[in-house]
Amino acid sequence: MFDFLRLSPLFSIRRFTLCLLVTVFVVTTDVLFIHLKDIKTVTEFVTEVGIHTLGFYIGFTVVALFDQSGGS
Repeated sequence: MFDFLRLSPLFSIRRFTLCLLVTVFVVTTDVLFIHLKDIKTVTEFVTEVGIHTLGFYIGFTVVALFDQSGGS
């Protein structure tokens, strides 16, 4: 069962980490330089990062599920 979770395109720690890093970079850039969203507190920052990380992760997971060029 653990091999299935590790090899499954549904669960990927690398994908989640990549999504988290990209989201933190984008939201931090917005907070410091662009100011599209009016984020002023740490709670708002964490909420934005959480929402967008989840969205990126779900999007990349859907792409991984329907990717036909995979190895197996």
